[in-house]
Amino acid sequence: MAHYLTHARIYTPFVCIEPGTLVISDGRIVAVDHVTALPPPRNAQVTNLEGFWITPGLIDVHIHGLLGYDVMGEGLVEVCRLLPRYGVTAFAPTTLTLPWEETLIRLRHMARLLARSSQGAQPIGIHIEGPHLSPKRPGMANPRWMRPLTLEDWQAMQQAAQGHIRLITFAPEEGHGAVLIPKLRAEGVIPVIGHSDARFDQVADWVQHGLTMATHTFNAMRGLHHREPGVVGAVLHFEDIVAQLIADGHHVHPVAMKILLQAKGPTGVALISDAAPLAGMPPGEYTWGTYRVIVDGSTVRLPDGTLAGAYALLDTGLRNLINLVGLSFQEALITATVTPARALGVPKGIIRPGYDADLVVWTPDLHVAFTFVQGKVVYTSPAHDTVLAPKLP
Repeated sequence: MAHYLTHARIYTPFVCIEPGTLVISDGRIVAVDHVTALPPPRNAQVTNLEGFWITPGLIDVHIHGLLGYDVMGEGLVEVCRLLPRYGVTAFAPTTLTLPWEETLIRLRHMARLLARSSQGAQPIGIHIEGPHLSPKRPGMANPRWMRPLTLEDWQAMQQAAQGHIRLITFAPEEGHGAVLIPKLRAEGVIPVIGHSDARFDQVADWVQHGLTMATHTFNAMRGLHHREPGVVGAVLHFEDIVAQLIADGHHVHPVAMKILLQAKGPTGVALISDAAPLAGMPPGEYTWGTYRVIVDGSTVRLPDGTLAGAYALLDTGLRNLINLVGLSFQEALITATVTPARALGVPKGIIRPGYDADLVVWTPDLHVAFTFVQGKVVYTSPAHDTVLAPKLP
């Protein structure tokens, strides 16, 4: 049965249609237009969403878990189920730096879970973050477990993951890791620079060979200096690099976020959560993998104060881009929908005929009322559980 969602404010997100109507069927968007131009198909389920906003679903390409569930274990199933309540309809489960053999064991387990059908947000491939990072820019990760990326390591990881790896964050300057950038691109994997102490000229060369993304810009990378622009300078300069950005209000100062967005525009920035498995948990001391972390109600940190992933989810980041940085809703929305979808090459992130019917219905104060994944309702806010009751024309 088709869904006919009508009288809502619809953000495609490039265009705002109000009052607008959206038709979805068989998991895809069939039509979108002004309400007067689009009559309901025969036998469609009609839902009047006057007072609500409809957008593409949010896409999080860098997330480790939430509410006590770790994507590197059985918790991956629960992460899929829970993310739609935050407006996330697709995501890349992201690994943590662990001892090498443990990493391979976890990848095999993730692959088995990904082979099953999941309820909720759709996993769109594994994001590797570690152990192929620079010990000079470790962030929260243990430098003792870090190693340069090699062809043998890459093949071992992708074999363990049964081909599910879609992105890999690494420090190309370590060892001879940079030579693998063209191979990764040829295999449909996105090479992502992160936890890197590289020089600007090195990054410039890698961009020519296919480097197209940077992990949590500003964090755990060589900063901008007027005589050595570093990794940050390269991210700001090169249009080919999509800059991941954590907008939790703790990892990056609002002025730095604004500078990044002024330099690259919303289509050059991918909003990420980098949420830790302890995101949303009550304050206290927890264990994440082999790391001891402390949750204070707004951040997740190691005992020495180092940030260890984020506490906020992607919907909070979206609101922060509006409230802290001054972006319009449409500009902020592009960073969490269009940009990651284009980077991954998936038919998501835009409300357009033929695209996946991954949608979020918001209240005007930007809280999630409903979430659709491929045309199916996967989350309904308790406050709005009667709105989608079937009504046939």
